[in-house]
Amino acid sequence: MMRKRLSKDERRQQLLDLSLVILERDGADVLTLATLAQEAGVTKPVAYSHFQSRANLLYQLYARFDQRLVDVTRQRVAGQARSLQERVHHVVALYFDCVRQCGPQYEAIVSALMAYPEYKDIRTDIRNSFVRVYRELFSDCDTDGCLSYRLVAIFGAIEEVAKATMENQVPYDQAVGTLERLIISALQEA
Repeated sequence: MMRKRLSKDERRQQLLDLSLVILERDGADVLTLATLAQEAGVTKPVAYSHFQSRANLLYQLYARFDQRLVDVTRQRVAGQARSLQERVHHVVALYFDCVRQCGPQYEAIVSALMAYPEYKDIRTDIRNSFVRVYRELFSDCDTDGCLSYRLVAIFGAIEEVAKATMENQVPYDQAVGTLERLIISALQEA
């Protein structure tokens, strides 16, 4: 029986999905375009035509995680969250859900990316990206022109408390409640 030939986009998605399997099973050091091609049963040129380099494959994986979180957050806040408390709750809960589901993989990807000179500032880029999204979600809280500074602090708090929760240093419910109160206070500070 002949297998259906995948479209370029379907093949790219398949390769990204398989990359996550390799990453989880064998670690970031083993994830190369050659390994990916071999595991996918395609030639190396096919893998290279989709990602050009290992660094670009890692970047595409990172971007995929972040874009999914941003899309779900925007959708949830736009559709269900009217009050500041509701918006804050969704931002925190969705970020924590993402960390629970893909935290170790995400951290391995970001750490591997930092080894490449062109991505040495990836953590700053991640922070700035989330601050832009949070600025959209909480623009009504910018009464003093300092919202961006508060959002940098908010992102740092969310990220660090989420890591501590993932490492079982802080119970989930306590972390979410504490962060929600802290963020609401920071946003109403003006």
